Amino acid sequence: MESLLPGFPFDFSYDWRAVTAKAFVLFFLYLTVNVIYQLYFSPLSKLPGPKLAAVTLWYEIYYDVFKWGRYYVKIKEMHEKYGPIVRINPFELHVSDPSFIDTLYTRSAPRDKHAYMTGQFGNPLVTFSTDDHFHHRIRRAALNPFFSKQRVLGLQDLIWTHVEKLCGRLEEFKASERLLPSGNAFGCLTADVIIEYSMGHQQNALDDPDFAPLFTQAAKKFASMGVFTKHLPWIHTVMRALPQHWIAKASPEYGAMLAFRYLNNARVREVFDRKCKAGNGDADAKISRRRTIFDDLFDSELPSEEKSLERLSQESQLIVGAALDTTAHALNTTLFHLLATPSKLAKLKAELGKTTPDRRTHTPLPLLENLPYLSAVINEGLRLSYGVSSRNARLAHSPLLYESYVIPAFTPVSMSAPFTHHDESVFPDSYTFIPERWLDSNGEFGGKTPDGRPLDRFLMSFGKGARQCAGMNLAKAEMYITLTALVRRFDFELWESSRRDVDLVHDLFLPGVDRESKGVRVLVK
Repeated sequence: MESLLPGFPFDFSYDWRAVTAKAFVLFFLYLTVNVIYQLYFSPLSKLPGPKLAAVTLWYEIYYDVFKWGRYYVKIKEMHEKYGPIVRINPFELHVSDPSFIDTLYTRSAPRDKHAYMTGQFGNPLVTFSTDDHFHHRIRRAALNPFFSKQRVLGLQDLIWTHVEKLCGRLEEFKASERLLPSGNAFGCLTADVIIEYSMGHQQNALDDPDFAPLFTQAAKKFASMGVFTKHLPWIHTVMRALPQHWIAKASPEYGAMLAFRYLNNARVREVFDRKCKAGNGDADAKISRRRTIFDDLFDSELPSEEKSLERLSQESQLIVGAALDTTAHALNTTLFHLLATPSKLAKLKAELGKTTPDRRTHTPLPLLENLPYLSAVINEGLRLSYGVSSRNARLAHSPLLYESYVIPAFTPVSMSAPFTHHDESVFPDSYTFIPERWLDSNGEFGGKTPDGRPLDRFLMSFGKGARQCAGMNLAKAEMYITLTALVRRFDFELWESSRRDVDLVHDLFLPGVDRESKGVRVLVK
């Protein structure tokens, strides 16, 4: 070939067929070397599991993306074939044995998170997405007071205010004989509680005529994006680089989320400005008002670099998102199973009737928490709603032992709430709603496994170990108060609803039900 630039000393012409052939050979060589390494020389090569999953992430991507969150089903099949520990991708192990919980999620040794799992939300500055154990501990310490047991006890009036508003809306549905979309109603309730508590802002999601504001729908869609962004985290960068009004126009839900993001950032700036004015002696800035999560984080002992506007904004957004669907799904699942098993509902009504003779009494939270059957119903609802359905991977700083296997340090090892919650050796007849399993022989709260171990040791709805959900106390408080009010004041009838409307079908980080489901619908009586 002649040079494209005659007289120039370098020849930039190419034989593209030769270049393509060389590229193909190099790619084939890379694949061959990778297969040989993963199957014979990798530290995980001796662990059981399908060979295809061991050599490529495309195996997982196929079930996650093209089968829409169904890799957990394939993992279950792997355990049935290979045993309680399996290699599910080139770098990760999954364990289904419930007795491994204490080892994997121990508080006595460092446990990192895996960037492969935390990077899917595009918020690297938040506590949830902090991979390093020691860095996480610093960030988590600042959050703990805001969600402490004592602080949540002081929130009873706030929770009751929103529950009363929900009850008022249910009266409207009762009078009009309209079908109530219970899942959406609970989503609006949890949104209003967490946004007012964390941001000092009244979202008024419960005012939506059909309990379907775009904001609460957006939270679910954002979580489901994880099936893509877990494998392609750069999607978040692209989304942020595009003109936001374009995306908002194409997706009303994204527009609602964007509006919330702007509101959130404005609240952070307000706190920043107020703190600066107070530091300069401005008396008006010291006026008492409800504290927000921003106030707590700003006044905490976090290093100054951890108090940037961007980090506090990301932290608040994820706190709100995490508190929405998880608690709402738990409430919806619990209500469904109570209505589907009238004998359980009657037993709960009887217990609440003895404790709260006046149906409209705001029973103190500590008294509700001491009711054994109510507590058992809530734990059983949490068990069947899972919290997060996705794998919960940890990286130990030293080798772990499981049976005859030595798991190298810093190997991602995961367990999953759905696997543990349906282990028949721990929860016999695990797919059946049986609150009584959480009671002892005297009818008091404190059930045990068939072999005598405390049952709550195996409840993974809020995670385990040092990274257990910070909002656990608030979520449980909402469940105690909401179920008490609804069970005491209303009767409900399921309308063309079944387990397909609450059971896990798609792992979208959060539990996803059948795609044809219209959601749980009830008549209020």
